[in-house]
Amino acid sequence: MLNTLLNSRWALEPTYHDRMAMVVLHRLTTGKDPLPAMGEKAKPYLVNPQSGLSPVGYKYLEKVPTRSGHVAILPIMGAMSRYGDMCSWGSEDMANWVREANADPMVSAIVLEINSPGGEVDGTEALGQMVKASNKPVVAWVGGMAASAAYWVASQAKEIWMESESTSEVGSIGVLAVHVDSSKFYENEGHKVTIVRSDGSEDKALFNSVEPLSEGVMATTKEALNRIRGTFIETVKSGRPGIAEDVFSGKMYDGKTAKKKKMADRFGGLLDAVKRADDLARKQLSDQARSQNPQSNMLSKTLSSFFGVKAEEVTEEQEKQVTAVVVSAEEHQKIKG
Repeated sequence: MLNTLLNSRWALEPTYHDRMAMVVLHRLTTGKDPLPAMGEKAKPYLVNPQSGLSPVGYKYLEKVPTRSGHVAILPIMGAMSRYGDMCSWGSEDMANWVREANADPMVSAIVLEINSPGGEVDGTEALGQMVKASNKPVVAWVGGMAASAAYWVASQAKEIWMESESTSEVGSIGVLAVHVDSSKFYENEGHKVTIVRSDGSEDKALFNSVEPLSEGVMATTKEALNRIRGTFIETVKSGRPGIAEDVFSGKMYDGKTAKKKKMADRFGGLLDAVKRADDLARKQLSDQARSQNPQSNMLSKTLSSFFGVKAEEVTEEQEKQVTAVVVSAEEHQKIKG
């Protein structure tokens, strides 16, 4: 755990990082474990290879029945890491859930339930790619915050919903690395730490907590962070066309401002996001049916003309009404003939 904290690159909301850093440093100086055990992941289970493989935890996800099928709700809660080291499910678990939901015939759409300050860069890009590549509609819903790595993933969904204009936040688009120089601490405790590197290994583990960072290590670390930030921004822009250019400084934005800057789309509760995911799924199924049936395309044009709206805005009830009239007319013609 401590190795992950000190040696990983993070896309993390800075106030969360500062709070956690103080907790870790306090526990270190008092001789305690850097992070206390906080319990195991909820409901892990073993998969029987004889009955087929499924991602760990997938069967425990909430799946809400809707008109299009079940909408699977994937929780992205707390600090993110690739393997769930921060006492939550990992980015790899979540990516596998998206894959499984796409393969699940009972599931028609996915909602990402997000309340996260972000987390480890490792694994975030892959999760975002999985969300973007989903064949079934994905809607991201932000309860408290979707910061940094969490927003990276949310930006790849079809739409982003926020619970509140004032109390929900998104942003913190940026990357950081944490370095703790503990050399003075060890010195004060009477310890002198010496790192011995083999010949030819002069660049081995230069980013460590017992040696001050040299200017060279600082420069190469910053260069790596800049590359990751570039990928982060490029990914967000691809998922959020038209997003304002002034949101990439690492700042957080409340819901009202985020919508103005095209960082989010709508406001509502989790069930509103589920309903929207269902709407998108039904539209997708309808579009697929129309593309396979020319007569359906003609019906779509007839409906939109009859009701004076766009084809995609025709409600299910209106479609039933016109279809009933068409069927009635055809039956009448048969009787007359």
